[in-house]
Amino acid sequence: MNTMRMNMKTLIILALGGAALSGAASADLIPFSGTGTSGVLSASSETWYFNMDGGAAFNQYLNNWGSPGVNGGEAVSGESEDVFGMQITFTGGGPIDASAIAIGNSAGCVGSTAGGTTFCTFSPTDVWTAIQTGPDSISFLAQDPSSYLLPGQDYFANVYFDGATPTGFTGDWLTTFIPTPPSSAPEPAAFGVAGAGLVLLGAISRSRHHARSSGT
Repeated sequence: MNTMRMNMKTLIILALGGAALSGAASADLIPFSGTGTSGVLSASSETWYFNMDGGAAFNQYLNNWGSPGVNGGEAVSGESEDVFGMQITFTGGGPIDASAIAIGNSAGCVGSTAGGTTFCTFSPTDVWTAIQTGPDSISFLAQDPSSYLLPGQDYFANVYFDGATPTGFTGDWLTTFIPTPPSSAPEPAAFGVAGAGLVLLGAISRSRHHARSSGT
């Protein structure tokens, strides 16, 4: 009996440990970052610029960040593989403007201030959904696995801020299709593994209760 209980405990530990590992799994990432007013992302063809259109100080538009820059046309993906999303966090400035995100998700790749915060691919044209993940963080995600950005394909990204211009950022390209922002929440498979562990735990509890009731 003791051997059986030890084996069941081992199975529970393995099951719950597997659930934790599965929950920690995330998308494949290509990191990038930048500081200052302009530069490149993870490839020389992927330029970025803060306030290329002049920003709030020049024409009362919202301060902004863009790749290649707001009103700057299009950048070219320099990644060596297909990418399905971009996640980015800004530092040193005002928060991301939520109203500009709402505009961008419905404007259809208009560009400039009228188009809001948006990410668009071209030839074919696809809008990646913008999802704010924190005051200074945003994800642009393809909502269809066929809407990826190919190496050498044109795109642009615009982000507007409600406050001062940020001074830097960190981010990642996502090389797997994930239509919602990556997180540490357990995946459905992890819940199944964890559930198996809880069933085993219940079996041990019932076994102990039966043993005590029968006096063994």
